[in-house]
Amino acid sequence: MSDTLSVTTFGITISREDIGDNKYPRKEALNCLVEEAKKCAEYMMSDNLGKKLGKLAEYVTLGIDSYKEKVSTTQNYISQPHGEFVFLMSLKNNRVYWTGKSYPTSSQQSGLVRISDLTTHFFDLDGVGKTMVLGCHDLTMFNPRSRNAKGWRLEVNEQFKELARKQNPVCVLHHPHTTVKRRTWLNAWSNLRRILPTVRYYAGAGRYFEPHRDRSDWDTLTDVLSSTKHGNTLDIIV
Repeated sequence: MSDTLSVTTFGITISREDIGDNKYPRKEALNCLVEEAKKCAEYMMSDNLGKKLGKLAEYVTLGIDSYKEKVSTTQNYISQPHGEFVFLMSLKNNRVYWTGKSYPTSSQQSGLVRISDLTTHFFDLDGVGKTMVLGCHDLTMFNPRSRNAKGWRLEVNEQFKELARKQNPVCVLHHPHTTVKRRTWLNAWSNLRRILPTVRYYAGAGRYFEPHRDRSDWDTLTDVLSSTKHGNTLDIIV
């Protein structure tokens, strides 16, 4: 990795030197990214949007990525430094929670500013209970094939699942970037329910769009939605 390469994110510039080891980034650099991403999330809820949504829901989640030339998908190789965050916002008291991707794809692990504090994925929410929030590729830690991981990836995989067992979440929210195939996350969701029997409902949100894949190869939206939710959920299609 070049020490001279820098990345502009949310209007600020952070160098690789500032980040350090992107798998275990320096706290100061990570906090700076989080604060800037938080501003984006709060901006999205401005102009009374938060008040309008508050009439229908108690919480909203937003995925905020720093700028990069490609949209994050499992197929894209993204080595440039970047962050991928998820913000959960209370529409009643304006409290903001955050987490981000902790388990990058192998093709982006050299660039992603990883969230190494796994406890950030768990929240106690009034009216909901213990909730686990996952970034895009984080859900694959529950795919049975992830047992083949090695090195630090295996360590993170095992630590996360052990923590999840201790936290006993009742709700899981997943933030994939894109999903057009019903089986993309199916095995992971099935195994998650086996490992975490306390989970009563889960839901995934993302774009039903993948420009690299021929449209004829997409599964129907109905099939994709049915494979990415469980329990008392409602689909909102924009």
